[in-house]
Amino acid sequence: MKPSVSIIVATYRRDAFLQRALDSLTTQTYNNFDIILVDDNDDSQWNEKVQLIVDKYRIEHPDISLTYIQNHPTLGSAKTRNAGISASTSEYICFLDDDDVYLPERITNQVLPMIKENADYSVTNIALYSDSDRLIEIRNREYIKSAEPEALTKYHLLYHITGTDTMMFKRDYLSKIGAFSAIDVGDEYYLMQKAIDAKGKFLHVPVCDVKAYVHTGEGGLSSGQTKIDGENYLYSQKKKYFDLLDKKSIRYVKVRHHAVLAYAYLRIKCYFKFLFESIKGFFVSPLGLIKVFLNR
Repeated sequence: MKPSVSIIVATYRRDAFLQRALDSLTTQTYNNFDIILVDDNDDSQWNEKVQLIVDKYRIEHPDISLTYIQNHPTLGSAKTRNAGISASTSEYICFLDDDDVYLPERITNQVLPMIKENADYSVTNIALYSDSDRLIEIRNREYIKSAEPEALTKYHLLYHITGTDTMMFKRDYLSKIGAFSAIDVGDEYYLMQKAIDAKGKFLHVPVCDVKAYVHTGEGGLSSGQTKIDGENYLYSQKKKYFDLLDKKSIRYVKVRHHAVLAYAYLRIKCYFKFLFESIKGFFVSPLGLIKVFLNR
């Protein structure tokens, strides 16, 4: 029998998107999987909305196991995913954000290579789409030339080997590294770094079976002061690994940090700090700052 896979879906106030995400799981070609849906809405009206979606799904798809968990109180994205991990008994675990979509071969294309290579964790490529379902960008990971921990750390510092939707873990390895750290901004970054530091066997599977949606004008954890504080903390953690990088790479990490802060300040219309961070980035690397801005 094929090894079992749990898909952890964390949801918060996205009922229409959630329905689309769950629907995308009905066409999976891999048939030994279950869904663990963790509802982070500490609100009875929202719980009722999600419960209706769950009830309808169970009726229409009785062959798919769906476990429904409610958080009381609200826990945030990292602890919510950890609640799903704790509820899983499968051999492999992957994740689906409530506003994203899996293509039919998503599980098959990742778990089978992991089984073959006996990998502890892996990532795939990812496609970014607009709200109107227009392809924005396909993020390939051609930069991954080695699976050695030191090389992976360098890639991660420079390019972020992230996208929770693209990750898959052996459940035992995920438990070994402590699952997600209780940090909601950048939680996927820290999880990947923990996986690298623990020196498990890594695999990059060069397929693209995830559609991740980029929402314009959406607030929440990824914006405002929370985003700024999270980025500053992330940068403080990255600096611990600077001895692995050459001077050019360190400049890139610094420029990216200032550019991200500048953009975050611009979104909250704090124009003086936007200009201040832009100038700091310019003095580190004028060309590098322009490249980062153009790629956003």
